[in-house]
Amino acid sequence: MATEKKKDNPLKASQIFGLPVFEKSLPRFVDRAPGITQHLYRLKDRDNGVNRFNQGGWQSPSTLQQTRHMDTRWLLERLYRISTNAIQSLDRERNIKDIRMVSCWANISYKGDWIAPHEHPRCNWSGVFQIDAGEPDTDNGEQPLAGHLMLLNPTPGTQEWHGAGFVSFAPVTGSLLLFPSFLTRMVAPHLGEKPRLSLSFNLRVLHPSS
Repeated sequence: MATEKKKDNPLKASQIFGLPVFEKSLPRFVDRAPGITQHLYRLKDRDNGVNRFNQGGWQSPSTLQQTRHMDTRWLLERLYRISTNAIQSLDRERNIKDIRMVSCWANISYKGDWIAPHEHPRCNWSGVFQIDAGEPDTDNGEQPLAGHLMLLNPTPGTQEWHGAGFVSFAPVTGSLLLFPSFLTRMVAPHLGEKPRLSLSFNLRVLHPSS
């Protein structure tokens, strides 16, 4: 019996705070996940990592886009292609000279680890891909946003007009979230017993006048 070929889901485009956000899941990633996971843990064993905005856990140096590891390279090329198609769909009237992945790093979060609010203002787009969402806490009724990535409303005072102060996205293995880099983002504490692994990256859009 022939096996059914996994198909990537369509790109989902939406708006939050009047800004474009893209979501996409990669079912075919599951075949590459073990190799990528093993590679990241090997990197962690060799490198103490860096401390950017992470409160606990481990973050790799931001040069992972240069990796030669085959499975990780496959994933990064796929994420780049999805992201550039999404960006170009919004900017068809202007000629885009180039879109560059200027930084990429891995995150490993253990129970209690979180990522503080921050932005990446010298880039145009940021992406987060969930390699392994980790086992969710089965008793998080008092903390329903545990492990969620939160994008904060950039418009001060919107709560006075019944606007949301933030929008949250639950971590789902194999899912990509792409959003404007100037948005403040944070990740609530991970409460699962199993570590959560993710990739973060930044893109810079160049126009002919750049």
